[in-house]
Amino acid sequence: MSSAGRKLIQSVDWPKISSVLSKRPEVSKSLMAFNKKYQEIDRELSSLREQKLDLDFAHYRKVLKNQQIVSELEAKYKAYKVEKLDTAASLAVLAEFENNAVSAANNYAAELETKLSGLNETIANIVSARPVEDLTTADIVEARPETLTEVQEMVAKGEYDVPGYDAKFPNISMV
Repeated sequence: MSSAGRKLIQSVDWPKISSVLSKRPEVSKSLMAFNKKYQEIDRELSSLREQKLDLDFAHYRKVLKNQQIVSELEAKYKAYKVEKLDTAASLAVLAEFENNAVSAANNYAAELETKLSGLNETIANIVSARPVEDLTTADIVEARPETLTEVQEMVAKGEYDVPGYDAKFPNISMV
């Protein structure tokens, strides 16, 4: 990886990303898996770069009696060419991961926009609502016509308490 790419990945605040995406566990999990895999590969690459690469065939000629084996190995070592690996498959996996992450982020953004518009509508309704003191029974009956019939039935039965009211709002008077 280029030094710019390495600096970019190291500058990412992974705990902050994790906390921001706490409501989207699949996205957070994917990002944490990506970070873990990157750190493992980076650690392995660093350890490989620190390894000594040159072989001292003269030392092996002094130590071993069979000079032919040392000569054969030296010839094979010098003839060995490093092959370039085909990274197309890995790049395709990364592109798929990126596409999944982008689509998940877009879905999350759309979901948040929907919730935000609903909240804005609710706030607008609250702001434009009349105070409770200004409401009349006619306004309540107009909003919920079934309220009038319910009240008429309760009065006919002699019920003047709303069922469940005391359970939800207990009487806390000391009398």
